[in-house]
Amino acid sequence: MPSEADGAVDDACGVFVALTGKDGHAGTRAEPVATLAEALRRTSGTGTGVYACAETFEEAVELPAGAKLFGGLDCANGWGWIGEEKKTIVAPAEEAIALKVIRGVETVRVEDVSVRAADAQAAGASSIAMLVDGAEAELVRCELIAGNGADGAEGEDAPSEVPAQASAGNAGTNACSDLDTSGAPDETLPGGAQVENVCGGALSIGGEGGDGRVNNGGGGQVGEPGALGAAGSGEPAAGDWSCAAGGTGQGGDNGPPGEFGPAASGLGALSSSGYVGVSGGAGGPGKPGQGGGGGGGAKGGAAICPGAVQGGGASGGSGGPGGCGGLPGQGGGAGGASIALASVEGKVTLTDCALKAGNGGKGGPGGDLQPGGGGGLGGVGGMGVGGSKNACAGGQGGQGGNGGPGGGGLGGPSLAIAYRGEAVKQEGQTTLMPGPAGAGGPGGSSNVAENAGAEGVMAAEREFP
Repeated sequence: MPSEADGAVDDACGVFVALTGKDGHAGTRAEPVATLAEALRRTSGTGTGVYACAETFEEAVELPAGAKLFGGLDCANGWGWIGEEKKTIVAPAEEAIALKVIRGVETVRVEDVSVRAADAQAAGASSIAMLVDGAEAELVRCELIAGNGADGAEGEDAPSEVPAQASAGNAGTNACSDLDTSGAPDETLPGGAQVENVCGGALSIGGEGGDGRVNNGGGGQVGEPGALGAAGSGEPAAGDWSCAAGGTGQGGDNGPPGEFGPAASGLGALSSSGYVGVSGGAGGPGKPGQGGGGGGGAKGGAAICPGAVQGGGASGGSGGPGGCGGLPGQGGGAGGASIALASVEGKVTLTDCALKAGNGGKGGPGGDLQPGGGGGLGGVGGMGVGGSKNACAGGQGGQGGNGGPGGGGLGGPSLAIAYRGEAVKQEGQTTLMPGPAGAGGPGGSSNVAENAGAEGVMAAEREFP
């Protein structure tokens, strides 16, 4: 061990690494290799160590079982140990787990190394300085410094264009306008036919208009889906007649809005691949509005048609179908974590080490909702002739329900130590410094449903299930 040697260790102890070396060299102090990866490859399974200059190596490093990595060596002055003043730095320039210990039986030992993870860049990615995967590792006088976790991805917005307004209902028939096969006016004139609006797999139907008949007007039909209440009705068999008193089709009810996306909460998951947070949930689609009721038909009365023929009165217009529901916003992505040391089913001992985490990433905002579409206008009623009444108009279809906004993503944690399994042992003057956790992402559409994601966890140590 260089910290216990008087001067430099012997060439036979292992492979030496310096930035001025070459990977084709012998690996001695006089002819060092240039990368830690090459030195670890040569020493794997030999029981010998890797001896590194107190320089900065811009590479992500994987330590196999039994590896020994000794840093803090003064290459310019005989390879003596200066680990208390200057350490070997492992700092990959790009987003990566800077130092990873591979699963195995033999103990890994690392001395006088400063491991520095870069800030995460990809949406929701984490910055982890060191990860121990099911291995036993001993760290002495080491620094583990994580960068900042990246903010979570924004949830996809629903289309900003409002669904097209539904088609209008069909008009009723004017009195005496239909002739039978003999050329005489029909005694019953059918109301405006119902109109359907297909919204994906859902359907909204405007109620059929009431028939116009000789002695009375028929009532309009209710709109679908759901019971509208009293439908429009035509003139009764006896009494005064007026559309305003009940003959005009009633407007359809507005469609229910979609459920809002669940807000992200919890801790996230720790595995041999790193950390994965919790994303917000997607909202639900809005339901179609109810179709308007059909307008009532009118009675014909005596001798209203040309030639003093008693034909059917004007028929009612059909109700307009309801508008389509809006589409939902998608959930926001989780913020990335900042973790100095992650241990997954490992056995780790820290002696006189310093661990520092950066900022957890912000949770991504949920996606915005799409408003529901407008209902169709009711069809106009038929016109009376010869003193007979006009028939009534159908009711307007209801507004489609708004889609649900997406839920906000979970804020990223900031943890000096994250572990699953056995807790990390700490000896000597080991210090743990977490940073600020990431804020939860707001829910979609300006957090109208108050479904923002939870804030991340800030802790010196946190156990994962």
